Amino acid sequence: MTEFLIGRGHDGPARVGVYKMGSTKVQTPFLVGPPSTESIIGYATLGRNDSPAGGPTILAIPSPIHDSKSLISGVREDDSLLLPSFPAVSTLGTEAAEILLENQLRFIDEVQGKVDPSRLIVRIPQQFDSEKLASILAEFSSLGVRAASVSLDGWLGPHDYSALGKRTMLPIDWLTIALGRISPSSVPFLFYLGFDVFDLGYAIESASRGVRLWNLSEESITGRILPRTCSCIACADHSDLRELCRDELHTVLLRHNLNIYQSILSESIQSLRLGRLRWLVESMVHSSTAAASLLRMTDRSLFAFLEEFTPTSGQTNLSLIGPESYNSPTVKRFRDCLASRYTPPEHKKLILLLPCSARKPYSESKSHQRFIKAIEHSIGTTRSSVAETILTSPLGVIPRELERLYPAAYYDIPVTGNWDTEETEIATEALVTHLQKFAESAEVVAHVSGGYLDVVKSAEDRVNQSIVYTTDQHSPSSFDSLQSLQNVLKDMREIFSLKGGPPTLFEDTLRATADYQFGPGAGEALVPDGAKLGGKLYRMVVCRVNKEQTCAFIGDGGSLSLTLEGGRRLIPLRRYWVRFEGRKLQGGSVFAVGINEADSGIRPGDEVLVLNNQDEVIAVGRSEMSGREMCDFKKGQAVSVRHKVK
Repeated sequence: MTEFLIGRGHDGPARVGVYKMGSTKVQTPFLVGPPSTESIIGYATLGRNDSPAGGPTILAIPSPIHDSKSLISGVREDDSLLLPSFPAVSTLGTEAAEILLENQLRFIDEVQGKVDPSRLIVRIPQQFDSEKLASILAEFSSLGVRAASVSLDGWLGPHDYSALGKRTMLPIDWLTIALGRISPSSVPFLFYLGFDVFDLGYAIESASRGVRLWNLSEESITGRILPRTCSCIACADHSDLRELCRDELHTVLLRHNLNIYQSILSESIQSLRLGRLRWLVESMVHSSTAAASLLRMTDRSLFAFLEEFTPTSGQTNLSLIGPESYNSPTVKRFRDCLASRYTPPEHKKLILLLPCSARKPYSESKSHQRFIKAIEHSIGTTRSSVAETILTSPLGVIPRELERLYPAAYYDIPVTGNWDTEETEIATEALVTHLQKFAESAEVVAHVSGGYLDVVKSAEDRVNQSIVYTTDQHSPSSFDSLQSLQNVLKDMREIFSLKGGPPTLFEDTLRATADYQFGPGAGEALVPDGAKLGGKLYRMVVCRVNKEQTCAFIGDGGSLSLTLEGGRRLIPLRRYWVRFEGRKLQGGSVFAVGINEADSGIRPGDEVLVLNNQDEVIAVGRSEMSGREMCDFKKGQAVSVRHKVK
C-alpha cells in the first residue's frame, strides 16, 4: 500500500513519504531502474529472464495476458505490479484508451484474492476524456488501488503537457510514477508537479549510445572533442573516456548517469525541505526553450492545482528570477488575494504611489525613510489620510499596511531599471484594479520614475481619479523630487481640508492583514472600533477587545496569530475551519486521521480554527496541509496547535 507522511508545509504538490512494498518501506521519491545501488528500486518485466531476484521490484505485466493467475503466482510479496498495456496505445485515440483501462479493471477482477490491490499500479493513457477519467479512477480507488503511472516522451511538448494534466486528476493519496524519457533536468520539475517515482530508462539508453548525462546537458563521448573533466566516482580514474573499450565505456557511463539522477533527486528533496524547490525549477528550465514554455503553460493552466499545495507563509528569501516567476503560484495568488480581499480604509483621501526598494519591508529602507520623512514634514498628523501604495514587479501593488506580509517582505528580483512588456502589463492591471477600490474624488500622487512611471502612464486612461506627477523624470529620492512631493502634499492638504488626528497605522495594518488572511469581514470582526492595540509593528502588536486578546500581529511574518477568542469571532465567516472528530484534543497537534471535514480553501501555512461537532472552537493553530489533504490523508500532522480549550 502507499502512504504519504507530510512534513511541515510544502513547496507545491511535491511531497516526501513512504511506499510500502510488502514488508519493505521505501522512502519516496525514488528512482526505478537497474537495482545497481540500494537507493534504486528495481524495474523489470514479469516473466522475463531479467526479472531480478534482489530487493523490491516494480514488475510490468506484459500484454497480451493468457493466464493471469499463473503469471503472478511467483510474484514476491515485496514486488509491485504495473498493470498491462498494449503497443502504441497513445496513438490509437480515446476508444483504445478506454479499452486499456477496462482491461486493467478486468485483470484486477481476475486476480482478486491473489494480489492485494494496493500493490497494483494503473497505467493512465494520454487520450482520454477528463470526466470519464475521474469516474474510472474512482472505480480503481474503490477496489483498493493506490498508485498510477503516467508516460512522458521527454520532448516537453503537447504529449508531456497532456501527461501533466492527467497527473493533476489523480487522487492525492496515490503514488505517481513518471515513465518514459525522463532527462535529469526534468526531475525537479516533475517532482514539483507531484511525481514520486522516476524512470531511469533514459540513463541506460544514453549510456548504450555513448552519451554522458549532466544536470542540464549531455555529451557524446564517441566524438572528436575531448570529454569534460568529471570527478565522480565512475569517471575519476579515466582521463580520457574515448580510450576505453565499448563495454568499459558503457559501464562507466551508466554508473555516471545513475549518479547524476541520484544527485539531482537529492538536490530536489533538499530544496523542498528548504522551501526552495520552485526556485530550483525556475533556475533549471532555462536549459531549453521547451522546458521554459512548459513551465509557463503549466503555471497558467494548472494554477489551481499548484496553488492548492503552495504555502501561504514563509520566512525564506523568495528569489523571483525572471518571466518564469511572474505567474508562479505564490506571486499570482498574492495579486489575486489583494484584488479580491483588500479594501482601503474610508479615511484615505489621497493615494501616493511609490517605487519599491531592495530592502524589505520597504519602510525600513533608506529611500522609503526619506519618503516618510517628506510626507510627515508636509502634512504631519494627516498622514493617515494617505494611502501609501508601492509599485513593484511582479507582485503589482502593495499597500503600506501589507508590506510585512509574505511574500511582500521576502521577495527579491534582479534590478536593471528597465521593465519588460509583461511586467508592465501585470503591474498596470494590478494598479487599475487597486485604484478602482477608491472614490473617484480621491487624488493620485505619482512619485515614481522609469519603469514605475511607465506603469502609471499605462493605467492613466483607465482610472477615474486624476493623477499628479512629482518627479519630472528625476530619481524619486533626489532632493528636487522630495521637495516637489512635499509641495504637492501641502497643496493637497489644503484642497481636501485634511485634518490631523491620532495615527491609524496599527488599525489599518491589522484590519488589512485580517481581511487578506481570512477574507472580507475578518478585519472588523477581529479589530472592531474601540479595540486596544499595543506594541511595535516590527516585533508584535497585540489586539484586545474588552480586555480580552483576539489576535496578535507578528512582525517577522506579517501575519495574524489567533487566540481562542479571535477564532470564535471568525466562526460566522465560515472560512478556514477544520472539524476534529475526536472526543478530546490531546497534545500540540491535530493529525489527519482525526479530520473528516475541512474548508477546501485551506492552504499549508494558513491560520485555522479547529471546531468540534457542535461548531465550537476548541483550538487555533497553523495548517500543515491543504484542506483536501487533511480529509484524504490518514496520516500526517494536519494542524500545529497554538491555543486549545483546556
